[in-house]
Amino acid sequence: MPPRPRPKATPATDYTPSGLPSDHHLVRLGAPQGSNQFATEIAGQAKLVDMPARVRRTAFATRGAFAIVQLYPASKDRVAGEIVHVVTGAEVKEWRKAGEWPKAFDEAVAAEQSRPLPKADDDDSDDSLPENTNRRKRVVHADSSSEEDSDDE
Repeated sequence: MPPRPRPKATPATDYTPSGLPSDHHLVRLGAPQGSNQFATEIAGQAKLVDMPARVRRTAFATRGAFAIVQLYPASKDRVAGEIVHVVTGAEVKEWRKAGEWPKAFDEAVAAEQSRPLPKADDDDSDDSLPENTNRRKRVVHADSSSEEDSDDE
């Protein structure tokens, strides 16, 4: 008998930036901090948010992705809240068309993209790099006696 099919996870469409409850915030995820926790910035303060298993199974979150976060009531813990929903690209597009997407996120993305890239050195020397000890050294033996023997014939 085949296993029972798992219910398909449907994206939460009831979330909109203008219709969020007071304890929910739309944030941009920062660097992952391990144990399914991400650094974020909420109201100008750096916070750590947790990604629970129910969200982990249905969505994939990376640095720079947008998410809806529910903050915990005032607590002294390092973790300030949990990710309720990871915003997909289709939702961002839909919210931009509807005019509900916060302008602050557009400006932040534009500022990152317009930042000049660091100049690369034209010199391809690797003098400043330490020797890679994980590679075997190749020793090339020049066998000059065999070359001399072939010339004598």
